[in-house]
Amino acid sequence: MAFQFLRRAASAIFLAFISASAVLPSTADAQTLPPVGLIVPAYFDPSTDQTDWNRLAAAASQIPLIAVMNPNSGPGTSADPSYTAAINVLDGSGGSTLGYVYTSYGSRKLAAVERDIARYFSWYPIDGIFLDEMATNATQSHLKYYAAIRDYIRSLYPAAIIVANPGTSFDSGFATNKTADIFIDEEDTQTNLDATPQASWTQSFPASMFAEIAVQSSNDAIEVTALSARNLAWVYSTTLPLNPDPYAALPSDFEQEVSALVTVNGMR
Repeated sequence: MAFQFLRRAASAIFLAFISASAVLPSTADAQTLPPVGLIVPAYFDPSTDQTDWNRLAAAASQIPLIAVMNPNSGPGTSADPSYTAAINVLDGSGGSTLGYVYTSYGSRKLAAVERDIARYFSWYPIDGIFLDEMATNATQSHLKYYAAIRDYIRSLYPAAIIVANPGTSFDSGFATNKTADIFIDEEDTQTNLDATPQASWTQSFPASMFAEIAVQSSNDAIEVTALSARNLAWVYSTTLPLNPDPYAALPSDFEQEVSALVTVNGMR
């Protein structure tokens, strides 16, 4: 399968960053902390309105940024050129795009998961895969299941970025076995997320492996600044309510959120 050289290079740099940061102590001082980037569930359709995708591209020129595309709870049934155009603009600004695939907490058939992954890589110039609904208990069957998905992704695109989303505390076995590059250890309302500390075992792993997402926030700039003090390198906050869909658009204060992370990273 052919991929653009620059996209391969960008993903290779990303994986090198993951590997390099793995040697850093989790309680590193300000000189060794990794930059904090945004991981955005970009579940808005560029064929309807490209405004929010353009806002993502502008942000990607200032901070690390990963956008998750989701045409139809997965890749859908055919390629959409409007997504290709949006991905290329984001890529040109330094951002990365992942394709959304759900796993039903380890119960979805592997063949269906692999079909969605193959379609993404065949249809779009993406940088990796976002595995939603990850199981939280590291049973042998679950470890085998997610390792098989990881290996399948790597077989199609060795430099792929793999993000897994349990959305809550999960067993350390997934991190130990490196079933993904990044794990979202909390995805909840701001109130609940702020009241929930990271599992203690995460402190033994590099910040680059963890992300957290807050919805229904009162102020996104304040929230991402607060989250950046945790052992993670990827965040996102939106003032949009939990219902009906907090990811249907970017929040009105998205640019302030970006500016807040520029400030955080400038102090590292």
